[in-house]
Amino acid sequence: MPSGMVSHLMRRGAEASFTYQEQLQLPTWGLVLLGVTAVIYMFVSGMIEYTFGRIVPTLTMIESPADSILFEPLPTDDTDATLNKNAQPELLVATPKLITSSFRSTIRLLSSKGGFRARFRGISVFIVNNIAVSWVAQFMSFLPFFPRGAGAVIAAVLCAQLSMAWTHIVISEPSPKMWFRRLPSVKTWKKVAIPTAILALAEQVAICIPVYIGIMSGAFEQMRNPNDAANMSPREASVMASQGLGLGALALVLSFVLVVPADVALTRVQASLLADSEETIVPFDRSFNGKVIPEIVGGSGVIGMLDAWKTFDMPSRVRLVKTYLKVFAMELAVGLLFFFVALGEVALVLSKSKKVEVPAPSM
Repeated sequence: MPSGMVSHLMRRGAEASFTYQEQLQLPTWGLVLLGVTAVIYMFVSGMIEYTFGRIVPTLTMIESPADSILFEPLPTDDTDATLNKNAQPELLVATPKLITSSFRSTIRLLSSKGGFRARFRGISVFIVNNIAVSWVAQFMSFLPFFPRGAGAVIAAVLCAQLSMAWTHIVISEPSPKMWFRRLPSVKTWKKVAIPTAILALAEQVAICIPVYIGIMSGAFEQMRNPNDAANMSPREASVMASQGLGLGALALVLSFVLVVPADVALTRVQASLLADSEETIVPFDRSFNGKVIPEIVGGSGVIGMLDAWKTFDMPSRVRLVKTYLKVFAMELAVGLLFFFVALGEVALVLSKSKKVEVPAPSM
């Protein structure tokens, strides 16, 4: 074979072995910018979820309206004041404003108890509790013929002491003790086991009912297949959107009807077991309008779950619902803000990117 033909074939073989494709090379500063934005968003969103979505509602659930304070004028030597000796003394009524009636006053209170870090009080035991519940529930799911929802309920009950420790840390004055040294005694577990189980069961019901309805109606099957969704007619798309909104609304209603009352009752039961030596950071009626009888005089020393909900009056319930609505509005606003910020950053980074050719083996 002529040498020229051999070299020609070798060159064609080399060209056939490698093809070139274009890749977008993003600038390093662009990747750093997007990463920093993601970290900031996760921190802000996490703070809203934990501080405003958990700590503030917990304080709202246990804060008791302070009794009206009556002031009687002090005796005076003024001769004009003795003209009418039979007159009743004037009483001035002052009704203090509830601390949890606004986010500003609540955050100011938290800051006075520990600065900025107080917004994350109890975060350690909160994380430990979530991990423990998740592990126990996952272990239960491996057991044959054992419903997954039941595993979540049992896990919450077994870890009830951790949940109660978190509530006590959140509502009480700062303590130098580590969180594991503030765990309630084991004998208190049976006093919160049933309320904890009811809350966990309510959470499962609020999740499972919309899911089962979505499965039975076929809504989730349509959402799961993107090809079917892309080929839907406008009428079918509107029906699927209506089904999604309906399931979301049902989950929201079940949460407010079942989960919130159970959560309030459990939190107040846990608060009633706070040690007498610990003071709360908000006004708190430990007797629950006389419903709690101390153990020292023959009582149980804990509020019943039904009484815990009944003593949570209507103004407090309205205040709690407003708190949840504010948190939802904050999360929505922050989510939209960071979405548009990230959108602008992506456009900026792409405009500064370069296309480069890189060799790639041909198939």
